[in-house]
Amino acid sequence: LGTDGRPGETQYRSDTIILARIDPQQKVATLLSIPRDTMVTWKGSTMKINGVHAYDGAAGMVQIVSDLCHVEISHYAEVNFDGLSGITDALGGVTVDVDMDIKDTEHFDDVTELQKGEQVLNGAQALFYCRCRYFADGDYTRMRHQRTFVKSLIAQVLSTTDPSRLVGVVNSCPDMVITDMSVTEIASLANEMRGMNTEDGIYTAFVPSVPQMVDGVSYVVADWDQLDEMMKVIDAGQDPSSFNEGGYGNSSAE
Repeated sequence: LGTDGRPGETQYRSDTIILARIDPQQKVATLLSIPRDTMVTWKGSTMKINGVHAYDGAAGMVQIVSDLCHVEISHYAEVNFDGLSGITDALGGVTVDVDMDIKDTEHFDDVTELQKGEQVLNGAQALFYCRCRYFADGDYTRMRHQRTFVKSLIAQVLSTTDPSRLVGVVNSCPDMVITDMSVTEIASLANEMRGMNTEDGIYTAFVPSVPQMVDGVSYVVADWDQLDEMMKVIDAGQDPSSFNEGGYGNSSAE
């Protein structure tokens, strides 16, 4: 979960939702983005999925994603704005192949643009890359950028030859990352995944869906039948991206 929570706030939304399947035996990972505006029913009320966090926190988010995707979620991690920036800087930057020129001077005042091409992003640049959403398809391009960043982050972490460095990174960000995993468990999982082909072994996709106005409210309406079929492919450790081909939000840049 990526949240918009700021210091002192007790209620906030989870604007980034990624369900990750990690398979240490096969050394395969799958990242599934769930649009933050996805229309759901929670405790009898219709709302956007990111609003569930404001009602019931991370536990509510784990439950709603588990219900929608029909999986048992083993662990969760919640990162706020400062956390993403801090982790990136703690790693000495993250190398990302930015797929387009990005500029937004209206909604950002620190970093306001990035040029296309492979480059090392610092914390502030990574935050801009993952948060900017003013594109033709809005949140779908932003979700793609988030998955690209997480994929690049995983590749960089797994490429280090010093396991203690990861422990140092995690320990340096205790106030920025909330998770039910211990530092030892995180380091152990990373070690189990060493040797994976991070170029071909990390699959990415998003819940098949379309933006839609419902009773005057802008939602994202998911195709639950398609998601059920997609989850079967994900559970089998295979690439689910073909379910996004030809659909809204699809990009050849994925």
